[in-house]
Amino acid sequence: MSNQDIVNEWLQIAYEDYSAAIHLFETMHPKPLEIVCYHCQQSVEKSLKAYLCAKNSDIPKTHELSMLCQLCAESDRKFEGFFDACNEIELYATRTRYPNRIEIDEPCTARTLRQALGIYNFISERISEMFPAKKKK
Repeated sequence: MSNQDIVNEWLQIAYEDYSAAIHLFETMHPKPLEIVCYHCQQSVEKSLKAYLCAKNSDIPKTHELSMLCQLCAESDRKFEGFFDACNEIELYATRTRYPNRIEIDEPCTARTLRQALGIYNFISERISEMFPAKKKK
């Protein structure tokens, strides 16, 4: 499997997590806000790891979005614009999956969905610049 194939797989999984989050948010009542935010965190994590993979960087086994974003920013300073979002979304990695959960409301969840999609789209665009589509003859 080529590096580009692995990168594309990371992005596909990131998109699937985001798709699951938006589906749950839009179709379930009551909305499972904690699970939606968890899937957003997972989407951002996989997106950041896709970028690191595309740059042939080591991919740490971590859920810490702030660390992953910092590693991405070492190659592209535009990632610095995502530091705050990553710090916020990072909380949803595990704290929403155990008792004594953090309080999440619907506006916060909607913002998290927008942030996750923005990060995914930004990274997808950067990666498509690194791996231009092959032209058919």
